Amino acid sequence: MFPIAIPIIIISSVSLSFAELPSCSHGWIRNGSSCYTFISDVQMDWAEAMLFCKSLKANLVEIETESENEYLRQHLLGIGSKGNFWIGLNDILVEGEWVWMSTQQTPSYTDWAPGQPDNYQQHEDCAFLWQATTLHWDDVDCSTKFSFICEKTFTDHGIEIFG
Repeated sequence: MFPIAIPIIIISSVSLSFAELPSCSHGWIRNGSSCYTFISDVQMDWAEAMLFCKSLKANLVEIETESENEYLRQHLLGIGSKGNFWIGLNDILVEGEWVWMSTQQTPSYTDWAPGQPDNYQQHEDCAFLWQATTLHWDDVDCSTKFSFICEKTFTDHGIEIFG
């Protein structure tokens, strides 16, 4: 008779590693299909803020839904923000016709503060999140210096899309 060798396999531990969900670039926060960065250390006028966002391959935030608006509001309130924040909405070309800067499309959703926009002194063409009204929208002179929010699209392939 031949001795039979029985292999013995001992598994001491199994370590599984799951890939994390893709995230935005460092300094950006993901919500749904968008990545946001909140610039509050430096205040700029609306055009400067727009160009700064463009330099990051992004746009001034374009708030398309109530849930997006609420996410941004809760984030700013959650971090204790005390300032006003530019958004990408303006009526620079035609008074009273508010459009998003990147697409020139009228918004399908708005969250204007009561009585706004009012074009006070006929020179308020840019929209912002107004701290005094718990971050509802208002219009103001575009040369005012505010904090701002940049937004870019995120895809599930880990590629951030601009435009």
